[in-house]
Amino acid sequence: MGTSNLAQQTPVNNKYAGKRLLIADDDTDMRLLLAEYFRRLGFQVEERESGQTAFEAASRGPFDCFIFDVSMPGMSGFELLKRVRDRGIQTPALFLTAHDALSDKVAGFEAGADDYLAKPFSPRELEYRVEALLRRGGITTTELDEERIEVGDLVIDKRRHEVLRDGTRVDLTPLEFQILELLASEPGRAWSRNSLLDRVWSTDYEGYQRNIDPHINRLRKKLETDPKNPRYVLTVRGVGYKLNENP
Repeated sequence: MGTSNLAQQTPVNNKYAGKRLLIADDDTDMRLLLAEYFRRLGFQVEERESGQTAFEAASRGPFDCFIFDVSMPGMSGFELLKRVRDRGIQTPALFLTAHDALSDKVAGFEAGADDYLAKPFSPRELEYRVEALLRRGGITTTELDEERIEVGDLVIDKRRHEVLRDGTRVDLTPLEFQILELLASEPGRAWSRNSLLDRVWSTDYEGYQRNIDPHINRLRKKLETDPKNPRYVLTVRGVGYKLNENP
């Protein structure tokens, strides 16, 4: 959808009052229209036209969500988010891009993104995806009775949205936390890639089922002592993944 139509469809309410959003896009028209759209939804929006200035803003934070364009001069959206994640900032992030190839999506997820939307897009879809990211960043993920899940030396505290491995905190993005929580809800159960996508993504997810793999890889890098020989998140050949019930 073009930017003029985006402006025409902007609602006016305070649905997201108090939520802070950082938008980075070197396309001035797109950036301004997105900022106006989300401000009229109640967001506090900061805009940046380059990766470097967006990195500086993200480092100061805090924000509830990032929307980053991929193709920006000087520092791409991929590099920007990698640097943000290296700082330990786990704010949910969505990439906007004109490139819709599978390889680009995988690269985005490997950079630490939680979602990916190709231009042109529906403004309501973008809003819906941002709302889904905000839900992931909260406490309410999978509806389970227990607030705390323990599997071996792994502790998943849903109330605190915190993961401990052998007493040491492991910093996960909201999406990584949700994947781990789902796997831990039934240790030993083999989850297919499609099942993980269906349960974790709150929007209709368009894409190849192996788009879940970069998230599993990033989760392993943070959770495992040796990610190439995992003892927590195991691959089930021909199916998908499971959490080892006796790590």
